[in-house]
Amino acid sequence: MILFGIGALSIIALYFFISFKAGKRYEEFVQQFGKNFQLKMMAPVSLFIIDYFRIMERFYGQIAFVQKRMISIHGHKKALKYTKMYIAQLISVVLVCLLGSFLFGLASEGDMTLFVAGIIFTVMIPYALIQKLSNDEKERRNKILLELPEVVNKIILLVNAGETVQGALIHVVTNTKDQQSPLNVELRETVNKMTSNEPFHQVMNDLSKKVGIQEVSIFTTTILLNYRKGGQDLILALRELSQDLWEKRKNISKTRGEEASSKLVFPLILIFIAVMIIVGYPAITIL
Repeated sequence: MILFGIGALSIIALYFFISFKAGKRYEEFVQQFGKNFQLKMMAPVSLFIIDYFRIMERFYGQIAFVQKRMISIHGHKKALKYTKMYIAQLISVVLVCLLGSFLFGLASEGDMTLFVAGIIFTVMIPYALIQKLSNDEKERRNKILLELPEVVNKIILLVNAGETVQGALIHVVTNTKDQQSPLNVELRETVNKMTSNEPFHQVMNDLSKKVGIQEVSIFTTTILLNYRKGGQDLILALRELSQDLWEKRKNISKTRGEEASSKLVFPLILIFIAVMIIVGYPAITIL
C-alpha cells in the first residue's frame, strides 16, 4: 500500500516539476498541432520528455509506423510535427493510466487486482489508439477513392465542353456539395496554389505527394502527360482512368458491405441466445 502511495506521488511530483521546467516553451506547438488531440494539459510535459530523452531519434524505427500514417493524413511537410504530438499524447495516456493504477491500488488498500488491471489498460490503450490511427488513415483513403471517380468524370465533361484542365478543377472544387471531404480539401488547396500563379506541374506533383495514394498519383500523372495536348488525347486517357477507378470504387463498396454484415453476426448471436433463454427457461423450471 505504501508503494502505491509513493508511485502516485512520484508521478504527480514529476508532472509539476517538468511543467515548471518546460514553462511556456511548447504552448505555440501544442496550439498549432494539437487541435485534434486529447490531454492537452499534459502535452508540454510529454513533449519535454520526448526532447529530453530524444525519443524521436532513438526509437525512429518504431515511430516510423505512426509517421507513415501522419504523412498520408497531413502530408510530408507537417507529418513529423504531428507525429511528435501523437507520441506526446501516447506518453500522456501512459502517465495517466499509471497514476490511475497506483490510485486504484491505494484505494483498494493494497489489493493487487485493480493495480494489475490498471497496468493492463496502460498497455492496451496506447495500442488501441495506434490501431485507431491506422483505421482513420484507411477510412480517409477509402473516402478519397470513392470521390475520385466522380471528380474525374466531371473533369471529362468540362474538358469535353471546351474548358481547360485548370478551369475544370476550379469548377469541380467550387461546386462540390461536401466542402470538407478529404479529397475536396486537398483539391481546394491545389486550386488556391494555381490561383496564386504557382506552376501547374509543381502544384499537381505537390497534390500527389500530399495525398500519398497511388490512384491520385496516376490521376495527376495522366493530367500532366496529356493536358498540353488537350482534346481527345486527354479525354481518352481520363476515360480509361475513370473505368479503373469505378471498378475500385465498386470493390471498396463491396468490402464495406461485407464488413457491415460481419459486424452484425455477434449481435445476432446474442439475440439468438436471449431468445433461447426466454423460450427454454419456462420449460426448465417446469421440469
